[in-house]
Amino acid sequence: MKLLNNLDLTKNQLLNAVLQTLAQAPTDPISGQVYYNSADKRVYVWTGAVWLAMDAKDASPTAVSIVNAINDGTAMIEISKIKDLVTKLSAANIVATINDGTENINAERINGLANALDGANIVSKINDGTSKIDINKIDGLEEKLTPDKIVDSVIASDKTIPTNKITGLDIALAGKVTDQEAQNKANTALQQAKEFTTAEINKLINGAGEAYDTLKELGDLIQSNKGVAEALTTQIGKKTDKFVKVIGDGASKEFTVNHKLNTQDVIVAVRENTAPFDVVLVGTEYIDENNVKINFAKAPEQDKYKVIVIG
Repeated sequence: MKLLNNLDLTKNQLLNAVLQTLAQAPTDPISGQVYYNSADKRVYVWTGAVWLAMDAKDASPTAVSIVNAINDGTAMIEISKIKDLVTKLSAANIVATINDGTENINAERINGLANALDGANIVSKINDGTSKIDINKIDGLEEKLTPDKIVDSVIASDKTIPTNKITGLDIALAGKVTDQEAQNKANTALQQAKEFTTAEINKLINGAGEAYDTLKELGDLIQSNKGVAEALTTQIGKKTDKFVKVIGDGASKEFTVNHKLNTQDVIVAVRENTAPFDVVLVGTEYIDENNVKINFAKAPEQDKYKVIVIG
């Protein structure tokens, strides 16, 4: 469940509470946000620039703290000061690493390759050779050959596919209903619907005695019988009403909902307007018998939440 407003404990204790536990830092933090890192078993707070450990473990530098300080800082280390790095970055080692890996280099990032292998030469080499290129080595090809893409291409083209080139199509079309047959079925369904509706209306009208089988006669009965009128009024008054409004504009933190239920004895719930439709906790003020105010700590996005008022 999400809490979308500030929680004032009025100086009471928060008992048996556990900080958010993660193996790595949360994304998009805000200043003051804290969490417990399960990997290095430390609590961190976001200062607005870095995640700062909330203990004295780094009073004396450690390998972890030194690496974190380097990564979080702006100063650069000279490449010659890192043992074996120059060797590891030699041309031979880089080529070996690329060839042994699973990732491909974009052709445009290799200087001179475009001039050495133009489109005509590449196609000629492929067509004249005996080896085949794996489909997953051609970026975007699998996506272009999905059924949806193929169908879209056929639809957008002015070319047509002969029906005899689509296996089973002639057989499938042989049993399809013609336009006239479809119209006949539609006419039959419409007639059946009319007959059913007429029968149901007759049941409604003719179900009562002759003295009360019209709406006028029922109205006369209610007007002439005080007990019936009072009973109906009482039961109608007990009926529960509901009002629903979608809120959120990306700018406002407060929203006044005019539910027009004429009572302050209402139940107010707020939930997300899209799946999974989670219920959220917000600030709620009962202004008067027809209005409630919904408060957020941050302005919700456009049409993000739905307010349900029952009373």
